Amino acid sequence: MQTDATFEIVLSDITMTVTSHFVASDEVFRIEFSDGRPPLVVHEALGGNRPFWTSLPQGRQKEAEFFGARIAEKLKNK
Repeated sequence: MQTDATFEIVLSDITMTVTSHFVASDEVFRIEFSDGRPPLVVHEALGGNRPFWTSLPQGRQKEAEFFGARIAEKLKNK
């Protein structure tokens, strides 16, 4: 199920198109990149009583943390 939360985030050299989706009761974000890299799906999870961003499937953790923080900023400032 997709919500109507679709937005773009523009960094200095890349544009990301972000869409929000629900899997079971968890919200995940699919990121499409203007530079041609494969899309990335990220989810904000809790670990040790603090939230962190992770990729689904695992393996792109550094990207998930960086781009997840940009998503969180965008949603907070909406």
